[in-house]
This record gives sequence, structure tokens and C-alpha cells, in this order.
Amino acid sequence: MLRLLSRLDKLVVLALLATTGCKSSRIEIAVFYATSLSAVLGDAAKAFEQEHPRVRVRLEPSGSQVAARKLTELGMRADIVAVADAALIDNILIPSHASWNAVFATNEIVIAHLDHSRWTDQINGENWPEILVRAGVRLGRADPDTAPVGYNTLMVWQLAESFARYGDPAIGLSAKLQGQCSPDHVTHDEAELLGLLESRAIDYAFLFRSTAEDHHLKVLALPPEINLSRQDMAARYAAASVFVRMKRAQGPARLVGAPITYGLTIPLNARHPVEAEAFATFLLGEQGQRLLARRGFRPVNPARCKPCAGLPAELEKVVQPATP
Repeated sequence: MLRLLSRLDKLVVLALLATTGCKSSRIEIAVFYATSLSAVLGDAAKAFEQEHPRVRVRLEPSGSQVAARKLTELGMRADIVAVADAALIDNILIPSHASWNAVFATNEIVIAHLDHSRWTDQINGENWPEILVRAGVRLGRADPDTAPVGYNTLMVWQLAESFARYGDPAIGLSAKLQGQCSPDHVTHDEAELLGLLESRAIDYAFLFRSTAEDHHLKVLALPPEINLSRQDMAARYAAASVFVRMKRAQGPARLVGAPITYGLTIPLNARHPVEAEAFATFLLGEQGQRLLARRGFRPVNPARCKPCAGLPAELEKVVQPATP
């Protein structure tokens, strides 16, 4: 009898341990995101996990198009997708994989360089078109088919050609700059491009300002007429266009120049939508906006959704419909 009770006691203890283990296990939410968001999402995940110890945020960086195609072409599942061009959510994920799109930050394109860069002490806002096409200057860029910084760069080059301030050096500038980029210096995403610059493989790169500042690079700011930063210059930016592959089953689509906006959504088949809503609310709320600003982004306050169908009630605290 004592032996039987002892055995039963052990079974009860094991059952209690198993139950306790289930309660203490962490829920993991997967975030597919643009590499330019790496630092700020790392900050946000750490702060969020401190407030929500039962949730782990798993971050998976890539180019924005790749992040979206993981769902549409590879059948992978994510709880949040955040991209460096909000239009990608509309063009790739909606309506089959998502129903709403929240614009939460803006950025701009800058020229980044370092002490090793050729002519680094001479380049300025007026002469960069002439310096970047000099013999021996090594230029890098991202692939427009995998990352928005890639097609944004090509659009900046096109806009610079028609910018009167640059005069004759800007004639045929876009083709000349593409000629300065070795195939080995065309990368899948901004992280790889940054790596080429920091390893001295290239002299100059066109990057998002947030990335350049976060890595303490030399930054040459471009005029707002060409840097894709201003909503009030959308009509001017629309003069540029690039053909980009969006979906596997379709040919290249023509993208028209537009102000840079970051977008976020929770896919329709998210494994942990409740926890994803909590993290998205944190990121788009006051604390997340402070983190974005600290990392060089310009937060959209409040975030704006368009479309908004299916926007979770939790997110209505921090997201409002975009004005027409």
C-alpha cells in the first residue's frame, strides 16, 4: 500500500511539473522584416519581452520583397511583416495573405561613405554626380528585385538627372552610375551593402539615412527634391520609375517614384495573432515611436492604415485611417 501511494505521489508530482512547464513555456512570434529595421526591432523586441516575459520575438531580416515572398512563394508563416515600402504589402500580400496595411515611419536616401572612400574629403552636395563617376570610384547598390533601397536608389539617380542644380555632370547620370557598380557590388539587401562599405570593398553606397546614422558613417544629404523624403513632393518623385519583379507568376511591374514609407501588417494566417497585435501595438505606440526616432526614422504619428479592413481592435489605439 505504501509502495502504491509512493508511486501515485510521483505521478502527481510529474503531472504538476508538466502542467507548470506548459504554463511557463514562451510563445514565439515570428517577424519577417526589412533589414533597415534590424536595430530598432531589436530594441523593441528586448523592451517588449521585458514587459511580456511569456512572449519571445523571433526576428528574421531580409530584403522587403523577400520578406513578403516568404509567405506568398515559400509558404512560410509569419506573425508580423514589416517592410521598407508600404506599397509592397498592397502589391504582394493583399488580399490573399493580409487585409490591412499600417504606414508607421518614413526615411530618405543618402550617400554614405567612410575615411577610406576615394575623394571622401572633397565630395559635397554640389559635386557628387561628377565625383561618383570618376575612374576608380567603386559604387555599390542593392538589387531592386529584392530590396526597396535598390529601386529607390535607381529612382534617386533618375531624379538627379533632371535636377537643374547639377547641370551638365548629371546628363546621363543614371547609366553612368550603374556602370560604376560591379556585379559583385550589387547586393540582396542593405545589410550586405553596408558590409561592402565597412569592409572597404566599395567607396560609396546609397543607403537609408537611418542605417547610415546608426552605423556612424559619413553622410552626404541629398536635396529633398530627389531624396524621396517628402510627401509634398510626391508629384515630382513620380517622374522616376523602375521595373521590379513583384510576384513569381508575373513579369516585372513598373514602380513609380514615391515618398519612402514603412508598412506593417499581421498576415491572415498568423500563428499567434493576439501576441502579434500586442507587439505591433507596442511598436506603433509611444514607446516604439521613441525607439524609431532614436534610430534615425521619422515616425508617422499616429500610424495610418490604408486599407484598414480587418484591422484588429487592439491596434485601433495606435492606428488611424489614412486621410483621402
